[in-house]
Amino acid sequence: MKILPIMACVGLFLAIETAIPAWRNNAPGSSDPVFSLPLMDEAMANPGKFSHIIDIYQADRGAELKLPGPDGTSLTVFYFEWDQVQAGPVMALAGHAPEECNVAIGYNLLEIAPNRSIDIPGHPPLVFDCTRFADPGGRDVYLYKLAWIQGLGSRPLREGANRSVRLKNSFVRQSGAARVIEAGVFNARDPDHAWQTFRA
Repeated sequence: MKILPIMACVGLFLAIETAIPAWRNNAPGSSDPVFSLPLMDEAMANPGKFSHIIDIYQADRGAELKLPGPDGTSLTVFYFEWDQVQAGPVMALAGHAPEECNVAIGYNLLEIAPNRSIDIPGHPPLVFDCTRFADPGGRDVYLYKLAWIQGLGSRPLREGANRSVRLKNSFVRQSGAARVIEAGVFNARDPDHAWQTFRA
């Protein structure tokens, strides 16, 4: 008599074990527009030593570019492209929050600032995580990081702190291109000057 409930439980367990991987691995593809960063094209054609970082992130392409900015500022930009990713229960596309690697190389985290966004008519905004550091020489560095997935838009870098966001995103399934931009602005007068420099 007790065998039937046990068999039913085993059957239910096996059905769940089969259904979950099939659900996760069958993400719908997106036909939404994909953005690119043309100023990185030449650097991506010859990434040099940055190839090692591209391999770590398992990106299809990427590059590092150092740029002079206006008013004595300068920028360092890291950019990655994936042609196809499966966005499933909380994926680590962005790798980690900016303070993890920057503190490890000697930067001092000064502030986790509110997100900033760039509005694009007809599309969801590009939302950037914003942090401020002091580099080993004591200069302020304003850092902006975006993780973006085709069809889903900007992904929060700090969703781990919010259970409801984490739970909601655990049901997201999407397949499409992905992009990550991380840029540091040096020698800016203040946060607004750094943001305007980055946007320009």
